[in-house]
This record gives sequence, structure tokens and C-alpha cells, in this order.
Amino acid sequence: EEEEEEEEEEEEKPKPRKRKGGGGLAAVKEISDALANFLGKGKKMARTEVVKELWNYIRDNELQDPNDKRKINLDDRMQDVFGTETFTMFSMNKYVSAHIHPFKPVDLTPKEPKKRKAKPKKEKNKDKKTRKSGTQAPYQLSAELTRVVGKEILPRPQVTQALWAYIRENNLQNPDDKREILCDAKLKAVMGGKDKVTMFSMNKYITPHMLEKLDKSYYTHPDEEENAKSNESETGSDSEEDSDGDE
Repeated sequence: EEEEEEEEEEEEKPKPRKRKGGGGLAAVKEISDALANFLGKGKKMARTEVVKELWNYIRDNELQDPNDKRKINLDDRMQDVFGTETFTMFSMNKYVSAHIHPFKPVDLTPKEPKKRKAKPKKEKNKDKKTRKSGTQAPYQLSAELTRVVGKEILPRPQVTQALWAYIRENNLQNPDDKREILCDAKLKAVMGGKDKVTMFSMNKYITPHMLEKLDKSYYTHPDEEENAKSNESETGSDSEEDSDGDE
């Protein structure tokens, strides 16, 4: 009888519950001072809570474009935080990431599509030119911005890339706080005369220096230039072989 009672007691014991993990998007992380002041929820939040609070603010203030609900027209308070006038519900996460540890800079460069397993190519496909997809419309840049990025005409993602290249080449990030940029003379002319700016406020100073939106034909992506040169060299070598054959 005692053995039966012990077996019944073991069956009645509740099984321990598995704890849910607190990682991923639900992980509580440090957020920037600018975002903390905007949301008023403290210096540490989960990304899911940050996005939820931002959407509450967007809806409460009717900041979605009435003609395209995917586009968000930022008011002055949001512009001070994110340094841009508009973003989409898709690009918003990149701006949010810049304010959550490890504070990655905003990078709007289109991602290359994942490569599928290569299939044997037919000979006729060799002559086809490969074009870089997703290139945005370029802008005519101011003289001040041109001196920094080295080009008079660039799309916005390439402007951002060139700016960060200039910042890193000249060691302009504050060693004690990488989010802070210490402007040299050239960069100060672009950043409204400021001695220092943050990676979050940089975009609002860049916008006035993008003077005129141009047709895509005004800008050729470096990859396309390389393809064009390689095609020219192949054509030239073919012509030489034909002339040698004629002799």
C-alpha cells in the first residue's frame, strides 16, 4: 500500500513550466537619450515596445500619408529624433536601430538579393549586361557637400556611404562616444557650422545640400561602369582577333 501511495504522489507533482526566453526583439536594451526623451519610458526598452509606442504616436498625430499609408510624414518632434522628414513603415526599423544598442548607423543601401544556385548558362547569355537593381534617383549636390563626398551628383544612399567613409578616414568619431561626430572644417560647412553632431542629427543637415532631384540617367552605379568597361574590353579583343584572322 505504501508503494501505491508513493506512486500516486509522484503522479500528482506538477511538471515544471518551461521559461520563455527574453532574447530577440523582446530583449530589453539601452536606447539613445533622444529616443528616451521622446518616448518618456526610461533609458531601457525592448524593441517591440519602442515600435509599439512609435506607432501609437504616429496614429494619434495622424502622420501616415493619406495617399499612401506606408509612408510616414514626421512632425518636428520626430524629425529632431530621427533626422529625416519622411520614412516608410519598412525603412522605419533602420532608423529605430540607430537608437537601440549597439546603435548601428542608418544604412539605406538596397540589399543584394540572395543568390540562387547557379544553373549552367547558355552561350547567348554571355553578352547580356548586368545592371545594378534598386538604384535611387540622384541629386545635384551643393559645393560644400561635393568637397566632402567627392562627387557632384549622387543618390542619397551613396551620399550617406561617402560621408561615413570620409568620417572614418579622418577619424572624426568621438573615441569616447562613437555616436558623436567631431566636425573638421569641410564637414562643418555641411553640418550648419556645428563643431559636433550626432549620427542621428546628421541627416537633417545633409538634406539642404541635396539641391535638385535628377533623372536616374544622370548617375551610373560603379558596378555598371565596371560592366561597361569589361564589355568594351571584350569587344576590343574580339575585333583584334578578327583582324588577325583576316591577315
